[in-house]
Amino acid sequence: MTNKQLEMHVNSKYNSVMTQESICLLCHCRIKENTLFTDLTDEQLKLFQDFVVTSFYKKRDVIFIEGDACPGFYVVKNGRVKLIKTSRDGKEQIIKILQAGELLGMETFYNGKSYGNTAIAMDDCELCFIEKRSFFHIIERHPAIAKKIIIALSKELDHAYSKIGSMGLMNAREKMAHLLNTLANEYGVKDNTRVKLNLSLSRLEIAELLGITQETAIRLLKSFKDEGIIEIKRKEIIIKSPAKLEALGE
Repeated sequence: MTNKQLEMHVNSKYNSVMTQESICLLCHCRIKENTLFTDLTDEQLKLFQDFVVTSFYKKRDVIFIEGDACPGFYVVKNGRVKLIKTSRDGKEQIIKILQAGELLGMETFYNGKSYGNTAIAMDDCELCFIEKRSFFHIIERHPAIAKKIIIALSKELDHAYSKIGSMGLMNAREKMAHLLNTLANEYGVKDNTRVKLNLSLSRLEIAELLGITQETAIRLLKSFKDEGIIEIKRKEIIIKSPAKLEALGE
């Protein structure tokens, strides 16, 4: 992490405290959209209401750094956040891009002492934060909630294992096709037979998501463009042939 990022990290922590709303009502929060909480009833969700605090982050603000103490978890209310893992030699890889309704700070659920990744705002963001002790206070007293969250976590883990296994068997071209198809399904906007990828990513960010070099990412994107599978307008990617892209990524 550079000195500039560290400075931004400190400033964002300060700003989040200074701009906190006293309470973020759950009816205005996107926590219900997260897969871990979708099975909770409105009555069960209300138990969290008094423990949810809203924080604001500017684009490129560091929300937390890998190794920071883990006091709780966040739910993205609006904007986008990227999770980054840094290797011992300083190489960074984007683990996931989170949008409204998605959760960061999974370490909270196994009572982890520190965050395992770095979280950076990709846009101006509004995040809802639930403190760890408050979260465990609720689930310890409400076994039905604990059971639902354990089941949801198990499904998430199974999905992650399946995804890791599939990606591990793919070459770089197949990984690129699979990534673009996944992003199109999750963030795309349909336009007749085409899909506009509503997620502005640099070539470096795409490379980091795949764990490949930027040069390889550029070459693969160009080959997909030459084959008429995608159209590229600066950072905007339009999927011209979703079926062919999906077949390449299987």
